[in-house]
Amino acid sequence: MIVVRMNAWVWAAIAWIGVIFFSSTTVAGQSSEEAFGALSKLLLTHLQPGTSSYDIVHLLADKSVHVGLFFVLAVLLWRALPSAPGRVIAIMVIGAAIGSCSELLQMLFPGRDPAVRDVLINIGGTALGVGFSFGIGKLHASARQLPKLGASGLPH
Repeated sequence: MIVVRMNAWVWAAIAWIGVIFFSSTTVAGQSSEEAFGALSKLLLTHLQPGTSSYDIVHLLADKSVHVGLFFVLAVLLWRALPSAPGRVIAIMVIGAAIGSCSELLQMLFPGRDPAVRDVLINIGGTALGVGFSFGIGKLHASARQLPKLGASGLPH
């Protein structure tokens, strides 16, 4: 059984889940579209709206938001949950559940379109965050095993 202490990481993960759910609203969708439109006029001057190239960049930008949101969620959950054999599974299940709920939530908002594909992208973002967190943990463990160097640059 995984025990969760209500520490800053837990609160950060809860707040981030709020951000994810807010991203399902019409307001967030409209704001994202306006931001993409403004940035594309500034940075993608050679692409015209309605062209296939523009549509591909728009799709990639849209889906990268999903990946980013769930990558961060996984990192926060990694820090919030103790080191336990079930931690990876728990984070993946939580990511899948939050991803599914965020897509279902879109059904309540005009102009939003829930999609199974987006749930799968959310799960992918969660998996990337877990992999990143695992890798950083391994790097930290390796660094702790290195000999301490003195002022001369030689091991103590």
